[in-house]
Amino acid sequence: MAALFLPWQVSAAWFEAQGQALVVNGDKEQARQKAIREALRQAMLFSGASVQSVQTLANGLLKNEQLTVTANAEVKNVELIDEVWRDDYVTVGVRADIFPKPSACEAAGFLKTIATTEFIIASPAQAQDGQIHELTAVIPRKLQAALASHTDAAAISQIADYPIDWRRQDLRRQAPALARQSRTQYVIAGTITDLSLVREPAPIFSFWKGEQTQRHFALNIALIDGVHGGTLMQQTYQTQAPWSFDRFADIDATGAHFWQSSYGETVLQTLQNITQDMAAKLACQPATGRVLEVAGNTLEVSIGRSHGLQVGDELFLYQTKQVHSPSGDTFLQYNVYPTRVTVKAAYAESATVEAKDDGILMNIQPNDFVAKR
Repeated sequence: MAALFLPWQVSAAWFEAQGQALVVNGDKEQARQKAIREALRQAMLFSGASVQSVQTLANGLLKNEQLTVTANAEVKNVELIDEVWRDDYVTVGVRADIFPKPSACEAAGFLKTIATTEFIIASPAQAQDGQIHELTAVIPRKLQAALASHTDAAAISQIADYPIDWRRQDLRRQAPALARQSRTQYVIAGTITDLSLVREPAPIFSFWKGEQTQRHFALNIALIDGVHGGTLMQQTYQTQAPWSFDRFADIDATGAHFWQSSYGETVLQTLQNITQDMAAKLACQPATGRVLEVAGNTLEVSIGRSHGLQVGDELFLYQTKQVHSPSGDTFLQYNVYPTRVTVKAAYAESATVEAKDDGILMNIQPNDFVAKR
């Protein structure tokens, strides 16, 4: 396997990969070049690199060789870090610094599926005016509708009918479990942090206007990678608008009267803004799923036609684990299987894949990962 390491929440990722090659007819230099090329190719394709010339990037590591790869990142530096000879084969290791590139990407055509829960209200007493506690359940469903109406890049496919206090780190670490149960790729952790009102009495010379009431709305959103647990996006969205309802009225937060009010329309606009930000963040993320069943060289995986997968598509297979550097930094290590798989049958939410070019799949287990990049 190739081992790829990437630190969480940074603009650049550090990748290490290995390549091997047999020595043919005693030509060790040719084997060395082939091993370096394979290591670079694996790292660059998996990470999403955009490379025009390996010869230029690798500073002479490859002689008279070029490799063109197009995707959504730029490789700034490549260096040879290891070279081990064993009888008739050589193993080399390379390191590459890879930076995101803000441009169109192949993954933009893949649907990213999301799970979420009901959103807790951080200060429940703030919901007593109007008795709008049911926003806990209504807001995630309105966000689901906003995503469905405004983007093809992502969709909330499941809303668990219970609230989670995502502010607690022990609960946030359960996001991958929710994604696994719902067969989704990402999790939205939402908390309604402000529903407060500000009432201003009518001016003494304009008493007939009555008191003026403004109500706040603030929603903290975290977009979590349901496969690996990293946070892709976290932001608090805040707004306010006139509150036109009587202070003693119980408001139906599911009804048109509420959502057609100035306050309701302002909240809907905020949800649309969240939708746009999430769609932009997810557009170039790969379509990622899990291995569901293993039968020899045939696998069932948890992504299918609804995610943009088609018969003939090639997928990477990999495992992950967290590792810690001596300095205390945490990295995610990707162990990429050298054999890729090809989609033989694509269903709505799953697919059947087989080893490419009659390759052999070994040590693959359920809950390993697949990715279309």
